[in-house]
Amino acid sequence: MEKISWTEHITYEEVLAGIGEERAIIHTIGKRQRKWIGYTLRGDSLLRTVIEMKMEEKKTRGRPRQKMLD
Repeated sequence: MEKISWTEHITYEEVLAGIGEERAIIHTIGKRQRKWIGYTLRGDSLLRTVIEMKMEEKKTRGRPRQKMLD
């Protein structure tokens, strides 16, 4: 990485654009999550039942939580 002082107030995206890189870790995490979900849903297990099951309780208040399948 380049030597950039914190007083320059440059965003991380600007630094990555300057050196010709992009955020690879976010793409890697997403790809691994999709592979894990595919592997898990392939078999007939308790984990598959839990992931696919709909909750039969009353709806919670507030913003819905982010799920892996969304």
